[in-house]
Amino acid sequence: MKKTLFILLAVLLAGCGAKEAPFDPVARFSEAEELMRKESFEKARVAYQEIQEKAPDKSYNADIMLRVADTYFGEEKFDEALVEYQAFLNFHPVNKNASYAQYQVAMCSYKELPTIDRDPEITRTALKEFEKLLRKYPKSVYEEQAGRFSAICREQLAAYELYVERFYHKKGSYRAAIGRAEKLLKDFPESLTGKD
Repeated sequence: MKKTLFILLAVLLAGCGAKEAPFDPVARFSEAEELMRKESFEKARVAYQEIQEKAPDKSYNADIMLRVADTYFGEEKFDEALVEYQAFLNFHPVNKNASYAQYQVAMCSYKELPTIDRDPEITRTALKEFEKLLRKYPKSVYEEQAGRFSAICREQLAAYELYVERFYHKKGSYRAAIGRAEKLLKDFPESLTGKD
């Protein structure tokens, strides 16, 4: 009997404990933003994801998706950031921040541009994504930067073609060298590299 009474009393007292304060998504968002400013990207990501999970009002979701992507970008985890930015664009293609997300998609590749003696596939991808930004969002605030970075990508691709052309020329593979030189002039006529 005493044992049952003790268990009942323990259960009742446990129920009388302090209630947890209700989750405040606005305050948590402010905390996450402060963590971003301090470049505590992983902690900020945890805070943003907590808002995504716990906030009853889902009006934050688009902004949070973008901020989660930004945390990965800040950590230079460009593959993870790319996945998040693309997910944002898939779910929110007409959002006011869609041009920013597209710009960041391009920047994820641009930040990993290889040297001219390496496979230029990432450079091609960056160029394609910058051109997509210019096509889809022609009056975007990112238009000028995208144009500048596109030109850099094109110049790098031209430099790669010239590098390969010179490689073939040095090996005595003149037919292959001529093919690369023609490709350089055809694909990158505006290139400073092509004028060498």
